[in-house]
Amino acid sequence: LVCQGALAATSLAVMPQISSAAVATPAELKKLQIGHSRVQYLLENWDQLTSTCNNKAISSTESKQVIRTEGGGGGFCDKSPLVVQEYIGYKSIDDPLFKADKIMLKGVSLVDESVMDQEDYVDLVERFREKADQTSLLAYTSSWGEANPNGGKEVVDEYLERTRELVMETEGLLRKVLGALDLEILEPSPKKV
Repeated sequence: LVCQGALAATSLAVMPQISSAAVATPAELKKLQIGHSRVQYLLENWDQLTSTCNNKAISSTESKQVIRTEGGGGGFCDKSPLVVQEYIGYKSIDDPLFKADKIMLKGVSLVDESVMDQEDYVDLVERFREKADQTSLLAYTSSWGEANPNGGKEVVDEYLERTRELVMETEGLLRKVLGALDLEILEPSPKKV
């Protein structure tokens, strides 16, 4: 309850600044749509994108030993959780979701009032930003899960699954933003443009 009050107070403080800000351009709004499309693609292709398999250069003798110790017989995979940051705008300034909250705030005057009012929209944008920040941080933490004390592949897997849950929540918030701005939901795609 206290957190909601603080969030509402923050939203009210931000509202005057937003009203005098520039309105989001069609190109900026398209970035949100493309970014959402990429997040959907990430979720639909999670295992392929967050794993790299059989990429070690080893001899056939070493391979037989690794297969026996890895217990698989089908090779081995490493998790690559940092790829998540590439899809949510935290890896490159060229990513469509880079600083997406700034674009979203520029879209306040475009909010479809039949969907939500502007204050609720600002709260939604803040929730999106917080969830995306959490997602990026947990993806980074996941990447170090094996190197940390008491770490291992299981720890990376656990953190990566928690990261996936956060990505799903982030996608849901982004979808609501697109709905509030009356923007079409694009098909999942890895493309940045």
